Amino acid sequence: MAVLPAVVLGAALLAGCGQHDHAAAPGASGTASAPPAPSASELAHMRKLVDGADAAASAAEKDAAGDN
Repeated sequence: MAVLPAVVLGAALLAGCGQHDHAAAPGASGTASAPPAPSASELAHMRKLVDGADAAASAAEKDAAGDN
């Protein structure tokens, strides 16, 4: 049953990463650049999402264990 929390966590991280503007495709301008590093506030927000997902997964596991 640990698959569901992993899927939720992955979706949350992907949703958070999709908010950045992406550089033009390599070859479009002749140069390729790396995306900018996330700011401290973005990292804190991602950490909060991960901690929330971890807490939800832990609660779900305890609930499932109680159903046995």
